[in-house]
Amino acid sequence: MADRDGNIVGAEALARWQHPVHGFMSPASFIPVLEKNGLIIEVDKHMWRCAYETFAGWADNDLFISVNISPKDFYFSDVVKDIKDLVSEYGIPPHRLRIEITKTVMMNNAEERMATLDELRAAGFIVEMDDFGSGYSSLNLLKEMPVDVLKIDMRFLSVKKNRDRARIIVKNIISLSEELGIDSLTEGVETEYQFEQLAGMGCRLFQGYYFAKPMPIEEFESFASI
Repeated sequence: MADRDGNIVGAEALARWQHPVHGFMSPASFIPVLEKNGLIIEVDKHMWRCAYETFAGWADNDLFISVNISPKDFYFSDVVKDIKDLVSEYGIPPHRLRIEITKTVMMNNAEERMATLDELRAAGFIVEMDDFGSGYSSLNLLKEMPVDVLKIDMRFLSVKKNRDRARIIVKNIISLSEELGIDSLTEGVETEYQFEQLAGMGCRLFQGYYFAKPMPIEEFESFASI
């Protein structure tokens, strides 16, 4: 992830599978299976731990890593305890681990989920809402959800029909989020034009192939001069 000046300020922990027979497998080919059989919970916990182990070698900078929390994590694990235990174990400042959730987290037991997010934020974690702008994104979410960062889906600006309207909507979402004290982050940025356009709208953070494609940790550390 980069800021308006193009400086690398953080990363998102992504699951990839190098299969011994099938080779590289994208998450679309195995994450749905893991979600269906419930193993996604163990994968998420593994990713959280990997993120903190990575931080152990990043002591001299203030980069952050975003980790995903799936809806099932809230049902079948104590998310707050598990993540706070990792903070204690590795002695890493909570704000360096960003908690990324999707809108679907709030589809059931919304009040309970918001209480969990409030508890995470009170402990110092940064909470991000992913994929805002895709599907049916209600402005009511912005009013109700305790989040610190709004991740805007760049695909919203890529539509061929009503492109001018889409641009106006994105600009106002960025402006609205800023007035609400929520940082904006656009994901899926692929060109310099998109980057400059979004920066001009007031977007603070950016993620996408324009800056870098997903890469192993060792390559990222070299890329970010860690």
